[in-house]
Amino acid sequence: MKPPGPLPARSKLDPALLVAAALATGAWLWVCWCLFPISVWNDVRLAPSLALLRGVNFYPPQDAGAVTTWMYGPLPAILWAPAVLASTAAGAVLAAGTINLVFNLIAIGATVALWPAELTRAQRLTAGLLAIVIWPFASFQYLQADNVAIALGLLANLALVRAHRPWHLWFAALLAVAPIACKQTSIGMAAAQLVWLAATLGRAAAGRHVLRCAVTGLGLAAVVFGPLDWHGVLFNMVTVPGNLPWAPNPVGRAVDMSPELLVQIVIPVALMLVARRRIFARDSRLLLPTLAWLCTLPPSMAAFFKFGGTLNSLQGFSLWLPAALLWLGEAAATRPALARRIVALGAVATLVIAGARFQRLAAFPTAPATRHYDQAAQLAKEFPGQIWFPWNPLITAYSEGKFYHAEDGLYMRFLAHRALTPAHTFAGLPPRMQVIALPRGGTHWGVALALKPANAQTQDFAHWTLLSWPEPLSAPK
Repeated sequence: MKPPGPLPARSKLDPALLVAAALATGAWLWVCWCLFPISVWNDVRLAPSLALLRGVNFYPPQDAGAVTTWMYGPLPAILWAPAVLASTAAGAVLAAGTINLVFNLIAIGATVALWPAELTRAQRLTAGLLAIVIWPFASFQYLQADNVAIALGLLANLALVRAHRPWHLWFAALLAVAPIACKQTSIGMAAAQLVWLAATLGRAAAGRHVLRCAVTGLGLAAVVFGPLDWHGVLFNMVTVPGNLPWAPNPVGRAVDMSPELLVQIVIPVALMLVARRRIFARDSRLLLPTLAWLCTLPPSMAAFFKFGGTLNSLQGFSLWLPAALLWLGEAAATRPALARRIVALGAVATLVIAGARFQRLAAFPTAPATRHYDQAAQLAKEFPGQIWFPWNPLITAYSEGKFYHAEDGLYMRFLAHRALTPAHTFAGLPPRMQVIALPRGGTHWGVALALKPANAQTQDFAHWTLLSWPEPLSAPK
């Protein structure tokens, strides 16, 4: 009897399954982009980019300026700035959604394509598609400082593991400290690199990398923070977030988000425990991503349990996921029974997860959801200098060229015991304010409602709820 020949590299179904998985993944990205304009958070978080281009301080001091909701580093606002070159608020938000998607996909794609692993191109493509559909949906549907930080962190780790020349290490250090200019809690990414170097090359190598991080970090700080008002930066990035309270019901928050916490924390921990000897070996290809997960976990959890914290604070899972999928694929490739099924299994998993995401949609979008911006532009034209959009500052920033308070920023100041004076409050509102426009059925903190006079009337205008009164509101004396 002849010995069995080598197993085929792939099954006949692989190409069809890969195409189906790619189409499903593309459809999911289309959904994310189409729904992107709906979230008010994308409007308030893009406003600092427009302020940056117009020379307006988006880190206002405690006692002056229009209050924003921006408590993060300036780097995301800089990277999103090309979006606000659009001629309308709707166009700017859609452009920002495109930039956000592309930046995330570049980081995921580069990691999947170039991370050390003995896998075929089809297997790497499968891992990339699976990573995209597993990826926390908020990263694709909302502007978040964490999105930029995570993308930079992925590229930083990739640069480090593939470093062959001294300048590669300097580039890896720059990418590792850059996330700190996105969000204060992102310091764990640089820490992971130092621990990895100490574990694999020794303390001297880690010490030299500390110097690289310090030099590149100071250089980056000079570029991105140098032109800004340091008093405003410290107040908005340190004082306000540092004084925000903890979540009133941390257990309830964890329970409400338990499905996501299961995926982002329990599953990685389970794999680390089961395969701890292989993962924590010096030559493990999953060691650095695992250290990134571990080093980012403490600050991420602290941010998660702060008032207003949510899943976007958990950066470690996204830093770990692409390399983990490649590592699992490589492990499966060593087993003859699984080697020829890696692509098929990954493609099927992609289709199942994408299908589960589609099932949660009320309807599949066929075009970007920007109709409410068209309605808002009509309102802004009808009530110039009179209408306030507490959750959509981009609308009047485009129609009037002025920035007014964002309600979320006002509420964060209140929670941090840095509430505005009446004079400061009214200085950041339309000069002849007679209308407040809130997204119909949307988020609000009640600050705008507290400002309306007793004789205010409420009516719905398509997507918007309008609160109006006959005479312009005046500041109390």
